[in-house]
Amino acid sequence: MKDRTHDEAMAEMFRDDPAYTVQLLNSILEDGDQSELLITLRQMVKAVGGVQTVAQTAHLSTTPLLSTRT
Repeated sequence: MKDRTHDEAMAEMFRDDPAYTVQLLNSILEDGDQSELLITLRQMVKAVGGVQTVAQTAHLSTTPLLSTRT
């Protein structure tokens, strides 16, 4: 079995189970945990193909999105 990161595993789960993704996101938003939200959003972006894909879909430039990385 190939080793993978937690982010990769979560991204796969988000792709495979969109209902779970929505439920998790709603739960995080209810709790108001900003760090957990940012981690989950990073994993969700990975699930849909990365920042470039999200930017193209939303008709945004990737420069501002990538410059906010920490």
